[in-house]
Amino acid sequence: MQLPAPLEMNTFRIMLDTLHDGSAYDTSDLFAFVTIKNDKDEDVLSNKKLLISFNGKYVTEKIKLDAGNYKISSFIISNGDSFTQFAAPKANSAKASEVQKPLNISFKLENADIFDLPVEVAKVLNEDKAENFGYQTADFKVQTIDENKFIKVKLQAVITVGDINYDNIPALFKLSSWDSNGIVSEKDTLLAGGVNEVLLPKSGVKYQFKLNKWGVSDEMTINKDQINEAVVYTLGGAKSSKKLRLEEQFTFTQAGYMPSGKTIYSYDPNGNLKQIDFYDKRPQFSDLRLAWSKVYVYTNGKLGRINYISDQGVPFGYLEITYNAQGTKIVNMKESSYDQFTNANVEHTFLSGHAEISFNFVFANGNTMVYNQKIKGGNKTEDSGGSTSAGERGTYQYDFNINPYVHMNLPNIYLSYLSKNNMVAQEKTYSGSIPSAEPYKFEYTYDADGYPKELLKSFKNYLNGDHLFKIKTVYSY
Repeated sequence: MQLPAPLEMNTFRIMLDTLHDGSAYDTSDLFAFVTIKNDKDEDVLSNKKLLISFNGKYVTEKIKLDAGNYKISSFIISNGDSFTQFAAPKANSAKASEVQKPLNISFKLENADIFDLPVEVAKVLNEDKAENFGYQTADFKVQTIDENKFIKVKLQAVITVGDINYDNIPALFKLSSWDSNGIVSEKDTLLAGGVNEVLLPKSGVKYQFKLNKWGVSDEMTINKDQINEAVVYTLGGAKSSKKLRLEEQFTFTQAGYMPSGKTIYSYDPNGNLKQIDFYDKRPQFSDLRLAWSKVYVYTNGKLGRINYISDQGVPFGYLEITYNAQGTKIVNMKESSYDQFTNANVEHTFLSGHAEISFNFVFANGNTMVYNQKIKGGNKTEDSGGSTSAGERGTYQYDFNINPYVHMNLPNIYLSYLSKNNMVAQEKTYSGSIPSAEPYKFEYTYDADGYPKELLKSFKNYLNGDHLFKIKTVYSY
């Protein structure tokens, strides 16, 4: 069994969800400068330079301090030439309204495991002054760009994984330009997800774009007179999806992370999911024990039924699946569990800019429920469901990386595994029944292919927001 890394006490990273202007940035050419004060208003770090990396979000290198109360009083991002690119506005400054939580940001280190501390920044424009952000003039170095010396080109990374298209992904591009004397200049640039507008020097006569993302490499060379500023130039390729084979869950306790569950995935020779075995922790045993299994049954290559098998090998239920005439969409499901039946009729609607999936459930006791999902950009961004006695509504946010479940054909009665990216935030409201614990923080680490290696999920009390526990999941492929 693979154990998670040991705890890193009183250690944190500063995290940014995004760099809001959507421009192209190479994280190897970005540096954070942070000032942190203790509860006596003394500097414990003063304009400390930190490396920045990108792994679905922008994060600084780790910071370790003694246990105590602290606040971030200054946070600036500059490039390798020391020009200020972004800054976290301070409260009551002119730019404070551009973020939800301006500085100072207070936090506490209390001998717990490593965590990410969110900070928001605003773009520093050519005409901006340090005072607009609440800083001193000497804190900023602003670069003036003469756009008349450049031409614009639109670039986008597009990679197909399995049969799913990823076209909203940040990617590292190498931009090369040759002048009339054949002298080449190169720059590595991290482009934001989607379409990016990049400035190329007008002195160039030929340009080359190279992409390296998730093990996919691509390149394109174009002459200056061939560039059309209205055209979006795409680079990318296609690769097969990886197969998730093992998930291991560890619950954080006073003794550290302890094994609490695991899931084993098995596949047939054609790569189709054959069986899932679920293991859990029982008080009377020191090790994990098999709880139950799902066995996948295919007819003419199409998944038609999933059988539920107890730890003793006894069937106790199933999920039957019916498709549309084209065999592309699930339109009906029937689930049995210990002779309790649930039927779901499913409708798919395609609208401008998004799709909707509508479920009509009939339960064993005769009660009904309507449940709706909104799918946008390949992800479930909203859902709502309700019956006469209870209801819930949610909104969801995602990163840019690969969700392994969407490539595995994992239908359940709620079609929960359709999103192509990994969830990083959710907002839920409930009426009637309220959950005892709700996830509120999702922290991923990824491999070079864009798949999660670990997920640290934190749970809270829905009513008062108090932290309850966290679970670390380790993924093996």
